[in-house]
Amino acid sequence: MAKAPIPPDDVAHRALCKAHADHRVIFFTDPHVLNRPDSPVYSPVDVFVPTLVLMGGSLTLLFAFGLVEWMVALVLVLLYQVYGAKRVVEYRMHKRTVDAVLRNPYNLQILWQMGGIAVALKDWPERNVIAPLGDWRVFARDYLIDLNPPDAPEE
Repeated sequence: MAKAPIPPDDVAHRALCKAHADHRVIFFTDPHVLNRPDSPVYSPVDVFVPTLVLMGGSLTLLFAFGLVEWMVALVLVLLYQVYGAKRVVEYRMHKRTVDAVLRNPYNLQILWQMGGIAVALKDWPERNVIAPLGDWRVFARDYLIDLNPPDAPEE
């Protein structure tokens, strides 16, 4: 049996969006690839603003309350930077990436060429495709597009 031809980008993208809306596929992102200044989903605001706000807040505590409160605030800022900031930045980058991928096929193609994205079936994670080596359109054809749609109901 011959394989069906690779579907056009817009058909495969619609199938991917529908599968994501139905919670049939999940996206994985690699922060080492996508969270760089040359990436379209990189946000310097996510990286630098929380630290600057927390440091400014701690300096406000220094001038308003005193040295002990400032030191406590500085320790809390340090704990956030060590344990929380990386997770927050990666979560927001993942959300931005998924939103960009689902917005239109062009975004998906640009991010796919960069790499750092994988799409997997939720129920069968071993059925996946990894960018940039795999072809997401073939994945959509093989697992997401129904090549034999049911007959339309007769009226």
